[in-house]
Amino acid sequence: MVTGGSRGIGLATARRFLAAGASVTIGAMDPGRLDAARKNLDGDVRLATVAADVGTPEGCRATVEAALAAFGRLDVLFTNAGNYESAPLEDVAEDLWDRTIDTHVKGTFFCVQAAVQALREVSGCVVTMGSDAGLLGFKGGWAAYCAAMGGVLSLTRQLAVDLAPQVRVNAVAPGPVGTQHLYADLAAASYGGFDRVEDATQAVIDSVPLKRIITPEEVAEAVVFLASARSITGAILSVDGGTTIALP
Repeated sequence: MVTGGSRGIGLATARRFLAAGASVTIGAMDPGRLDAARKNLDGDVRLATVAADVGTPEGCRATVEAALAAFGRLDVLFTNAGNYESAPLEDVAEDLWDRTIDTHVKGTFFCVQAAVQALREVSGCVVTMGSDAGLLGFKGGWAAYCAAMGGVLSLTRQLAVDLAPQVRVNAVAPGPVGTQHLYADLAAASYGGFDRVEDATQAVIDSVPLKRIITPEEVAEAVVFLASARSITGAILSVDGGTTIALP
């Protein structure tokens, strides 16, 4: 089960799991994007889709129920759904704060809660979507997002304790990934107030020790690795090109 699976990292991960022989359910809020994702994945017969809002417990339950109805069991849950909104500290509205915390932290918790019985039955695993934003502070008004990512990483460790030994729980923590969200932010010059997108993009690249933007496919590789790494639980795997070890 891949939440937020209609594009970006979620879509790349769904493709990677399908290539590995798994049956996959992808969830998203927008039915149109789910239809586009199905076409992007060539309408694979081992693919199911569900439209639901995992920012609510009801949406989490509906998502997990759809996966179980489609394939009868659930071995891996990847809680990837997220929103990426920034605002100066003075301008952060309550609805932006709530939306960000609900989607990432509440959504992660209640998706795991909804799936835990099915996961225990097969000694399955959870991979949560974190970020280097849960380990670092960012300029540009990312307080809500950094708080949410810190919450997800802390929650991941606690879930690993609570669900051992039957269920493993790990997190991926990407750095700057080449998704629509990143390029929209760059176009809006939210990285340091640059006048040109090219300058903002280069600044992001310069901040990464490996000197490149991470691809969604590289994050997907890490998710599939954690799903198959039977001796790893409670880990945070940074897929960031080294951003969390580099001085600014």
